[in-house]
Amino acid sequence: MIKAVIFDMDGLMFDTEQMFKQQFREKLNAYGLNAVPDTVIQSMIGCDSRRIAMYENQYPTISKAMEECQQERMDYFFRFFSVPGSANKQGLKELVQYLKNKNIPFAIASSSYREHIETFLEYAGFPIEPALIVSGKEGYASKPDPAIFLGAANKLGVDPSSCLVLEDSKNGILAAKNANMISIFIPDQIVPDQEMKEAIQYEKKDLSEVIDFLEQENEHA
Repeated sequence: MIKAVIFDMDGLMFDTEQMFKQQFREKLNAYGLNAVPDTVIQSMIGCDSRRIAMYENQYPTISKAMEECQQERMDYFFRFFSVPGSANKQGLKELVQYLKNKNIPFAIASSSYREHIETFLEYAGFPIEPALIVSGKEGYASKPDPAIFLGAANKLGVDPSSCLVLEDSKNGILAAKNANMISIFIPDQIVPDQEMKEAIQYEKKDLSEVIDFLEQENEHA
């Protein structure tokens, strides 16, 4: 039985990863790092600054470019999405309402800053009100390390094996597997490679399809 749901945020709840790729590419070009391939930018989705620093020797100042992106992120977001709710991914409102109606607690576990997470939630155009927000900036190891998911489960008081993780990134799917949690991959910007394909347990088109999955899983529990 699924007793709790853990959401990633960027690219899963909100359509921010396409925005990130555009913003980061502009920042890299400004730093003269035009040669950074899209595959490197893609690999940074769902990870934090500690993993980004691994590219510093190959692409000097890439960490500085990312730091500036983070600092300017909210201004860029409000230019990109000028209307509240316009960044919401399909099915977000329906799934959140379903979880509330069924009294299934849910958390958000994201590598983003807590204040950014809270701002995105406020801009959704409807009350999301998660039971818990866990930010990767609060000392958790970066995905695919399972620490942030295990921390969320611990704070929710739910065994990891009874948690459902919703993810759109390779690092997130691998982190869910490493945490021994059930996971659903909901595609956004990532095209799964072989390692990711082997880690994907379930795949759904959008968040609305998670409702039927939960109904089926908990009906037979």
